[in-house]
Amino acid sequence: MNENQTLIFKRKLELELDSLRNAFLSELKRSNNVFMASLVDRLEAASPTEWLDLAADSISPEHLPRYHRLVELEAALCQIDIGQFGFCCDCEQEIDLDSLQHDPATQRCISCRTKKAS
Repeated sequence: MNENQTLIFKRKLELELDSLRNAFLSELKRSNNVFMASLVDRLEAASPTEWLDLAADSISPEHLPRYHRLVELEAALCQIDIGQFGFCCDCEQEIDLDSLQHDPATQRCISCRTKKAS
């Protein structure tokens, strides 16, 4: 994968991450749970890079899908930063471009995804 493709994926990941953070915060604000209200206050006071740690122990089950996607997006951006983007986290083989275009946060090659699903 060339540097230009990586930059395109990075921008796509950043846009989704920003949008998802806003949706996640809005979802938490709509909750009637006092613990979620407290979490909203902590998240709004913190840097977005601290959100995963702050929410890890406080998140309620209905918010887990968005939380898990935040984790995936941040992991993919971290992989870009360290030069590991596009490589399978299990076997370290290159992930096919079609998979990354479908979901740039993809962490595994087709072979390892198939094994994990079994």
